[in-house]
Amino acid sequence: MAILDVNHLTKRFGGLVAVNDVSFRVKEGDIHGLIGPNGAGKSTTFKMIAGFLSFTDGDVLFNGVSIRGKKPSRIARSGVVRTFQETTLFQELSVFDNVLIGNHNQAKTNVFSALMGFDESKQQNARETAREVLEFMSLWERRDQQASELPLGFQRVLAVAVALASKPKLLLLDEPFAGMNPEETRHMMELTQKVRESGITVVLVEHNMKAVMGLCDRLTVLNFGTVLDDGTPERVRNNPDVIQAYLGGN
Repeated sequence: MAILDVNHLTKRFGGLVAVNDVSFRVKEGDIHGLIGPNGAGKSTTFKMIAGFLSFTDGDVLFNGVSIRGKKPSRIARSGVVRTFQETTLFQELSVFDNVLIGNHNQAKTNVFSALMGFDESKQQNARETAREVLEFMSLWERRDQQASELPLGFQRVLAVAVALASKPKLLLLDEPFAGMNPEETRHMMELTQKVRESGITVVLVEHNMKAVMGLCDRLTVLNFGTVLDDGTPERVRNNPDVIQAYLGGN
């Protein structure tokens, strides 16, 4: 069963076609990779799925329901949550407080109510969720550290933890392995697999082919804004057109 259907998705910026008639399906429970050379349209596609960019044409269905035209916050509340290439953390706040803020979509509280103590039960539930997420992501021992004090690898893990606090059904990871050393990459791969095993479907944009081939059940390859291939990692790895796109025939 598909949890995400991307149908003929197109995005034009004036005369430039960044994404052109892109279609693919993501099976519930899979880790699905969206890959391709720089400028292939991957991040633009991600932004449209998450509601950060409007469509020129096409549609995106989440659990069979169109999310076209919906605001990112509403899409997130429905269960589609995205991380970003740059770690968008509150650097001056603690690890715990970052995850607590990530829970705001589910807690449905406001600043006034929180200050007056009107939503104490909701705040307590949010704190319990933050603890559960930090323990799940092996960050509990770092809960009191400022986000800015974390090494890059742990900052990226924290960014995923913040997303998980929103209780997604579909998690969109935008280059989660960028800039990581081999040990950090291995750790993030293990955590990504753990996220999938918890029942969350994952779609990731990534250039690290070792991570992609080691994690993904299926790959969609974009090149110049169009779908070049869609299939298993084994099939994609051996596709001459994919090799040409990445390596220029060398």
